[in-house]
Amino acid sequence: MKRLCAFLLLLTAVLQLSAQTNAKKIHYTGKTLSNPNRHDGGLSPVVGVHNIQILRANREHPSESNGNGWTYNHQPMMAYWNDQFYVHYLCDPKDEHVPPSHTLYQTSKDGYNWSDPQILFPEVQVPEGFQKPNRPEKAHDLIAIMHQRVGWYVSKSGQLWALGNYGVAFDKKDDPNDGNGLGRVIREVRKDGSLGPIFFIYLNGGYSRFSRDSRQSRQSRDSRELFPYYTKADKATRKACEELLANPRYRMQWVEEADRNDPLIPLHKEYKAYCDYTLPDGQIAALWKHALTSTSADGGLTWTQPVERAKGFVNSNAKIWGQRLSDGTYATVYNPSEYRWPLAISLSSDGYEYTTLNLVQGEVPPMRYGGNYKSYGPQYVRGIQEGNGTDRGA
Repeated sequence: MKRLCAFLLLLTAVLQLSAQTNAKKIHYTGKTLSNPNRHDGGLSPVVGVHNIQILRANREHPSESNGNGWTYNHQPMMAYWNDQFYVHYLCDPKDEHVPPSHTLYQTSKDGYNWSDPQILFPEVQVPEGFQKPNRPEKAHDLIAIMHQRVGWYVSKSGQLWALGNYGVAFDKKDDPNDGNGLGRVIREVRKDGSLGPIFFIYLNGGYSRFSRDSRQSRQSRDSRELFPYYTKADKATRKACEELLANPRYRMQWVEEADRNDPLIPLHKEYKAYCDYTLPDGQIAALWKHALTSTSADGGLTWTQPVERAKGFVNSNAKIWGQRLSDGTYATVYNPSEYRWPLAISLSSDGYEYTTLNLVQGEVPPMRYGGNYKSYGPQYVRGIQEGNGTDRGA
């Protein structure tokens, strides 16, 4: 009898694994592919697309309108709240992963006319003496590097919150998103344009231990916590943070900057640039760089295995963005090549099967300001995450 029970349990486990493996996933069945010999891929353009420049970098003539001449502006995050658009992005003088670094944000009522950039998350100094595991350097007069994969959250109370992450890079090849940074921060963006105080919502283990040991040994104040932990914040901030920490769809976007194997992260794989959308059957579909995809039936806590490249999709190491549209159909926007050009859109009626491929932006302009890890082409696209607003004109 015991053997029979063990056999039935094993059979059940095999059937569950088989069901996960054979689960329906995102795929492309269209016949159109991008031609790598052409900058526009030879794709038919989407009629009515508007390309709007919200900031033009200018190192020779720095001003408030161009972020004071800093020319590395990357990784935009979008929201629509209080009847206007919000965008924030990383900003460094000229190179990725090279300090100093801060995050800027801009707003627009109509999507065409944009405010001058303002500092959302300022430069902060890495505490003196801070070290990463397996690296000999100790921080000295080092500015942290901003790096975040998710930027906005509209809380259940209807407030808008900005999210950022402070990482550490000791040289051009060091990663600020290796799990050995300082931590993730949050602050409120109010309707009148003012900003609330900054709090940590997540502390990397190495920084937390360093800060605690520094206090115990009464080292200089530079070694203390840079911002208070959210539990010391007002009630509204604490509530918003608790909502985020309880939401696996947000925590999935923290994987690159969080401590490796932190149980807070639902899927412990170093897949990059997660995004998701809700399918008609209530499941969550996820996409990562290289068009990796999976689905979740429990709101993002567990994911079907194996995580594989979406069949039929061509995509390299730039972001791919998927989103449910206001008419109930779906779109993915990405670079359908091994390069970061052209930028194209693919459409689906059910969120699983994508059938079209059309051009959004096919120009590859010359790079006016080169820098570390800068790439040519229209790239790193991200839309408005579910729950972060819908433009009334959409």
